[in-house]
Amino acid sequence: MKRASLLIAFTLLVTASAFAQNSSEIGFLLGGSKRFISGGDKWKVSNSVHEFWYGYHIEPDTMVKIKAGEITMPLGDEATVKATNAEKGRVQHVDLLIDYRFDEMWGTTGLFAGAGLYRQRSGPGTAEGTDYGFSAGVNGDFPMTRRYGIVVEGAYHWINYSYKPRAITLTGGLRIKL
Repeated sequence: MKRASLLIAFTLLVTASAFAQNSSEIGFLLGGSKRFISGGDKWKVSNSVHEFWYGYHIEPDTMVKIKAGEITMPLGDEATVKATNAEKGRVQHVDLLIDYRFDEMWGTTGLFAGAGLYRQRSGPGTAEGTDYGFSAGVNGDFPMTRRYGIVVEGAYHWINYSYKPRAITLTGGLRIKL
């Protein structure tokens, strides 16, 4: 019994120090999106975005992120969207991103890019599909404490459906260091 207790105590001590060295983060982002349509209307960010991400530092200034989220935007080719008030649909995505961070006096800024899977879903009578896409953008992390921070992000999404939609997302949210 003493050996088992000592083994558990030793394991807890080793695990605690490993968690202290861990440099991973989680966060969520909320915001709006705008689908780009050639000859389109004014710059109005009128659609919603919900994203959740997990990131792990592989170097002090480089992070690998897995981001999952949902973007609402008009679906269909540009002619259909221009001619009618196309129904908004949901584009769900999971991306693998590389985020390179720059230390600033007030926190950090970052440039990120990566690839992912995008799935469109909308109302009845419209096509559903899954295909690959790319995203790239910039972000800023404003720390409130050592563990919590406010994140602001702008991203560009290029999706490889038959009609190749492009969208920009502007989001803000909370980051938690684990």
